[in-house]
Amino acid sequence: MFEISRFVLAVGICGLATVVGTGARAEDPPNLVGTWKGSTQAVYVGSNPYRVAEKTGPNFSTNQIEFTYSITEQKANLFAGTLSAGKFSETLIGAISPDNRSGVMSDDDGQYTLSIRDANTIDVCYQHSFPTSRVAACWTLKRTAS
Repeated sequence: MFEISRFVLAVGICGLATVVGTGARAEDPPNLVGTWKGSTQAVYVGSNPYRVAEKTGPNFSTNQIEFTYSITEQKANLFAGTLSAGKFSETLIGAISPDNRSGVMSDDDGQYTLSIRDANTIDVCYQHSFPTSRVAACWTLKRTAS
């Protein structure tokens, strides 16, 4: 019985070493360089560069705004570029998390969380909170060019 237990323990340790060994090898982060587009509505309080408040308190947008994200540079899991919509343009910086499936971005006045669905699809949620305005929105970006 003792020999069987030692055998099972040895097999278990070898199996664990194999799993840990292969799991420790990090994959390269996905390449996000390219042009990404997506449209969204938002809930917001107060006016912001993209929407004018129609009333005091929460406003639910009725029109969609298309945003274009041009990621022009990436080094490992860090990236930078610009975003634009209409006459506005902002600097964008971001980082891909170690799981290579999520991350964060920041523009001139707000923050994003992101979830990388596949090589050409990213889900983003945006928020900013200032004394005069707040915004929350989530949408999908699709790669239009590499």
